[in-house]
Amino acid sequence: MPVIELDGETVAYAVRHSRRAKRVFVKVSLESGLEVVYPAGRQTPAPEDLLRAKSDWVIASLRRIRQVSANHFRRKYEDGEIFLVRGVSFRLKLRCDDVGRKATTELRGDALELTLPPGACYDDLEWRWDAILRFYRQLAQDYLPTRVAELALEYGFRYNRLRIKHQKTRWGSCSAKGNINLNLRLMMAPCEAIDYVIIHELCHLRELNHSKQFWTQVESCCPEYRNWIAWFKQHRAQLIL
Repeated sequence: MPVIELDGETVAYAVRHSRRAKRVFVKVSLESGLEVVYPAGRQTPAPEDLLRAKSDWVIASLRRIRQVSANHFRRKYEDGEIFLVRGVSFRLKLRCDDVGRKATTELRGDALELTLPPGACYDDLEWRWDAILRFYRQLAQDYLPTRVAELALEYGFRYNRLRIKHQKTRWGSCSAKGNINLNLRLMMAPCEAIDYVIIHELCHLRELNHSKQFWTQVESCCPEYRNWIAWFKQHRAQLIL
């Protein structure tokens, strides 16, 4: 990865090309760090020139991202910890099974019950994380393909393939080939919020950008989309594994 000296600080950055990009721009994000993004086929101006021209903004943005990362909420997978399932809060309940061979997770009443095999109880965080991740992945696999197909049929969209992934920040994405990716952590959100993300990506099948025309399409399918954007921002700290 290339580096550059900005205001006395050595900064690493990446260069990438995007079919969606209409202009050259500099981006800083928690997931990808510092990037210089070019429209497909474009090489100029040089990334070093762009970064030096925006050095004050770049350094300030990187410091803000580092602060967010340092304060980022981390789960402990302890008794009583709150997990959302389709927008409803459940308290984690740990228990041991003297017979079982692997950790399992299921909803029981108002609890998300995590059963651990002998030797794993309360000691190995990896067991707990893996079991809960598998729980949400299964929820997503059972729900998302059917719901995507239903909404695509309802609003007249045709997509190629759906993939379910575990990503840190992106809730969904759509490629120029008509492939849609959705984050399994969507199963923490209310069904209406999940619908918004699905519709957002389906609309990218027609507008592979965030133009006015794109948002007009989104609104025609999901009039309350602004409320769900706000919901994701408000509950960001809870929507992690």
